Amino acid sequence: MSDIFDRTVEKNPNEDLCVVYVMFFDEKRGQVPLLMYPDDRLRVDKRYMRPINYHPVWFLETDELDHIDLEYKGYTFFGKKFLAKSKRIKRRAGLEEETPETIVVIVSLPVEIDIFGDELIKRLLEELRNNFEDKLYEVIECEIAMETVIKTPKIQECISQGNKVKLFMRELIDKTIKDYFSKAIEKRAESPSFKTQKAISYFSLKGFEFSPLSSLKGEAGFTNVEFFDSSKKASAKIIPLSPLLITHLNYIENSQEIEITVQNNTDKDLTNISITITHVKEYFEKEVMTQKVDFWFPQEELLFVTPIVPHIDEYLVIISQEDDNDIIQKILTHRIDLKKINKISS
Repeated sequence: MSDIFDRTVEKNPNEDLCVVYVMFFDEKRGQVPLLMYPDDRLRVDKRYMRPINYHPVWFLETDELDHIDLEYKGYTFFGKKFLAKSKRIKRRAGLEEETPETIVVIVSLPVEIDIFGDELIKRLLEELRNNFEDKLYEVIECEIAMETVIKTPKIQECISQGNKVKLFMRELIDKTIKDYFSKAIEKRAESPSFKTQKAISYFSLKGFEFSPLSSLKGEAGFTNVEFFDSSKKASAKIIPLSPLLITHLNYIENSQEIEITVQNNTDKDLTNISITITHVKEYFEKEVMTQKVDFWFPQEELLFVTPIVPHIDEYLVIISQEDDNDIIQKILTHRIDLKKINKISS
C-alpha cells in the first residue's frame, strides 16, 4: 500500500487509526480546514490535502448528499456536513450575517479498517454538533483573523478565543475516537466477520494491543493512547500477561532467514504449544512456518528459524496453546519488521 502521507515531519502515531478534518466554506478561499486531528500541521501538507482540495464534492449544495464516501490510494474518506450558527459579516455579497456556516467533517481511515467509518463519523458529527454548534463561528472568525497582517488587540482577542474553542474541540474528538474504537472492536470481536478479521490484522501489524489492563500498547509512541478505562476492573475472561517472551531477533541476510529466540517466562512447564509465522501482503496472512512444541521447561529459551519471503518485510509470530479440551488460545502475537531488527551475515 502506497503511503501518501510520507513526509519529513515526524508522523503522529494516531494517524494509523484515523485522521479527522473539520472544515468550513470560506467565501474567498473555498473549503478551509479549521482543525485537523491528530496533527494540525497536516493542513499545510499538499499531499495530505490533495484528496480534499481536488474533490469539491464535500461542499455540494444538495440535501440528499449528506454522507459521502471516497476511496483514495488506500484510504477511505467519510464526509458529512451540517449547518451551524453564524454571527460574522460574510465576505461575499448577498450573504447575511445570520447565513449559517457550512461545516464539513471528514474522517479518513485506512481501507483495512474502513468498516468503522460510517459509525465513527456519525458519532463525531453528533458530538461536535451537540457541544460546539453555537461556538463554531468563533473558530471561523479566528481562522479569518489570522490572515490579517496587522493584528489589533481586538483581533488578537478573537484569535485567542477561537483557539480556546479549538482546543476543546480537539480534546472532544480525541476522547470520542478512543471511546468509540474500544467499544466497537470489543463488540465486533464477539462475532468477527471477514472485514473484522482484516481490521484486527491491521491493528496487530501496527503494534496495537487491546487490553483493559493497560493503555493501548505497541511500538514507541503508542503507549499514551488509552482505549480502555484502566480504573475499571478487568473481567474474569481477560488473559493475563503473556507467559512467553521474545528475547532476541536476528535477520540473517546471506541465508535469508530470521532467528527468533523465545523464552518460557514462567516457573511452570508449558505443553502443546504451536508456533506459526506468517507474512502479510495487503493485510492478508500467508503462512511461512509452523512448528509444534510438546514440552517447554520453565525459563527455557528456544530458537526458531524461518525463511523470509522476497520483498516482504513484515511478519507475524503467533504462539498458541491447546488445552485438554482441544481449545486453542493465543498466548503471544508479535510483529516483526525486518527494517528494524539486527541484520547479520553468516
